[in-house]
Amino acid sequence: MRPSRVFRLLFRIFILLLTLSVTVVSLLGGYSAYLILDPSSKNIGVDYTDASFDVDFNNLTGELTAFNFSLPFNITNAGYFDLKDLQVGIEIGMRYEHVNYTIPGQNDTIFIKFFEKHQEFGTITKGNKGLFNFIGDLSNIISFPNATKINWYRTPPPDIEFFANFTIGLTYSLGLHSLSFNMHNISIGDYSYL
Repeated sequence: MRPSRVFRLLFRIFILLLTLSVTVVSLLGGYSAYLILDPSSKNIGVDYTDASFDVDFNNLTGELTAFNFSLPFNITNAGYFDLKDLQVGIEIGMRYEHVNYTIPGQNDTIFIKFFEKHQEFGTITKGNKGLFNFIGDLSNIISFPNATKINWYRTPPPDIEFFANFTIGLTYSLGLHSLSFNMHNISIGDYSYL
């Protein structure tokens, strides 16, 4: 056999083995994603009722003085590979009736995003369960309206409604798959002054 034929044969065998290995990893990664995301398995547990959400205002100045947010969650890696680069992002917005002092009676309902934070949680090895706690505080506030500009006598209550967007991202299957899950406009609570 000529050297060029031997080289072509070895190259074809190499490409075949490479294609088979990537195909097997991809198939196992897809099946693993199904095992993790299967709703009946409850491998991803975000309990909104366990979240703590505390907001305090200074009644004289109307400014936000304290803000704490905590959301515990767990992820069970029921797949064949490690979950790497686990990241969680949370954005919180509020809807309220803005008091217009220039034109009495012309109050507008406003929605603003006031909180945004992305947090990294690392790796969950295969077959293990990761218990995490996402925490935010006053330093993560983007902007918050002055409490004197909020209509605290809104009918029907509540005076302020809070909504959140959640994003969970990770890398899987030896780095071949990057996944991102989003939940938008989840009601997380409300606040009434009276």
